[in-house]
Amino acid sequence: MLVRPIAGGVEVLAPAKLNLFLEVLGRRPDGYHEVETLMVAVSLYDTLTIREEPSGALCLRCSDPSVPVGKDNLVIQAAESLQAATGCSRGARIELTKAIPAQAGLAGGSSDAAAALVGLDRLWDLRIPAERMDSLAAELGSDVPFFNHVPAAVCRGRGERVEALPLKETYHFVLVCPPVGSSTADVYGQLTPPERPRPIRPMLEAWAQGGSTELGRSLFNRLQPIAEALRPELSRVGDALWNLGPVLDGSSMSGSGSAYFGLCRNSAAARHAAEILQPLGLGSVRVVTCGP
Repeated sequence: MLVRPIAGGVEVLAPAKLNLFLEVLGRRPDGYHEVETLMVAVSLYDTLTIREEPSGALCLRCSDPSVPVGKDNLVIQAAESLQAATGCSRGARIELTKAIPAQAGLAGGSSDAAAALVGLDRLWDLRIPAERMDSLAAELGSDVPFFNHVPAAVCRGRGERVEALPLKETYHFVLVCPPVGSSTADVYGQLTPPERPRPIRPMLEAWAQGGSTELGRSLFNRLQPIAEALRPELSRVGDALWNLGPVLDGSSMSGSGSAYFGLCRNSAAARHAAEILQPLGLGSVRVVTCGP
C-alpha cells in the first residue's frame, strides 16, 4: 500500500487484486466459505486523499456517484473502527477517486478499506502494530487483510489468514472488465464445494520456480463456471482470452467475477493482447502489472 504525504494530509493508492488460484474447501458454521487462494495486487488503483477534519467528523466524498458515502461504505466503517479501537476522536475528510470497477472480483471496496486504515493511522499518528491492524482489517471483510501484505500472498480461512509470498519478478497481465457486474453472494449461493478440492501446491511450486509459463498453466478459479452460468454473456470474454492462444500463458476470472485476466510473458505480449481485445467490445481493456 503506497502512502505519500501531501499538503495537510496523506494520499493512499489502493490497488486491485487478482486471484491466480481460488479453491473453495467447504462451508463454515458461521456461514462463510473456507477458501484457499493466491492473490496478487496489480497496478490499477483507487486513490484516497485524506486530510484532518477539525470538527472531528468523518466525511467521505467519491468520484463515482453510485458509491454510497455513509456508514455502509467500508471506508467510513474502517475509520470508525480505528476510532473505536484507539479512542481517537480526531476527524477526517476523505476523497475517494474510483478506478477499480465494482462487482468485478477485484476487491476495490476491500482495498479502499485497507487504505483508509493505513492512511488514517499515518494521519492521526496512531502507530498501530501490524498484528492489530490485521485484526481490524479482518473485522471489516474477508479480503481486507490481504492488502496489508501486498504484493502477493496466500489467503486461507475466509481470507483473513494471510501468508505473504516473496515476489522476485514483475508479472504482466491484460485485464478485461466487462460492463456487467457479478454478485459475490449470488455466485457463492450457487456453489457446491467439491468433494476433492484442487490442491494449491502446484501453483505455489510454479510461483517459487518463477516465470509465467508454469504459472499460467496453474491458474484456477472454482467460481468461474458458476459466474458464467449466472451471467452467460461473460463467457464471451473468457472465450476471447482463450482464443488468443500462445499470446497468453494462461487466463482466468478474478474472484467471483466479472473481470478476467490473461497472464503474459512480458510487457510487449501484454500490449499485443490488449490491442487484439480492445476492438471486440468486451469492456475496458488495460495492461496491469504485479511487481516487487
